[in-house]
Amino acid sequence: MSRSEWGLVVALMVVTILTLSFVPPGRRPEAFAVSPIPATPSSTASATRTATPTRTATTRPTSTATPTPTVTLSPTPSSTPTPTSFSFDTRPDLARYIYVDQGTQHLYVFVEGALVRDIPCSTGLPDADSYTPAWTGEVGEYWGTFFAYEVYADEAWYLYKSDGSILVHSLPYTLTNDAKVYQDRDALGVRPASHGCIRISPEDAAWFTSWGPGGVLMTISDPHREKWQ
Repeated sequence: MSRSEWGLVVALMVVTILTLSFVPPGRRPEAFAVSPIPATPSSTASATRTATPTRTATTRPTSTATPTPTVTLSPTPSSTPTPTSFSFDTRPDLARYIYVDQGTQHLYVFVEGALVRDIPCSTGLPDADSYTPAWTGEVGEYWGTFFAYEVYADEAWYLYKSDGSILVHSLPYTLTNDAKVYQDRDALGVRPASHGCIRISPEDAAWFTSWGPGGVLMTISDPHREKWQ
């Protein structure tokens, strides 16, 4: 080539370089465009990872309260008698019944065969003219207070006739300054001490009268004279 031709080629290259240097950024060739950075596996995993399930709170079973023991009160004694075992017939066929055991010196009061009161008593001395004969019959009329053998007695109920009248009554007493002085209280439930009547304490005699023994069947056992002589 000639020198003029080389000069033309160089001039064209210079023009081309200058032209490219002044092309605006928005019009650069696509080869120069910045490609987006692909997402890394780790970041994808983070985006698609299933969230860890939230722990469901386990409801603790409500404890059942231990029942508070119910305080059982002792039953109030009722008027209903309790059956008791005896060596004799308590006559459950009868609404009310009275039995005098001269062997033990006790008077027992029953309602339909069940004991309602055990009363210590003292029957007649084992002498031929003082012992209390065995007997069965209904309690008679109310005599109240009477005087015999130089002493008084209250709450007397007539039973039957022997050498004299046989009664059930309170302990005999004398009066000292209008005060009652009772005799033979220590014999009740222990030994015979009367002239034939059935003696009981003043307190039991008052209860016996309030219970109303009139017309009630009573049995008086054998006097057991050989035991008490």
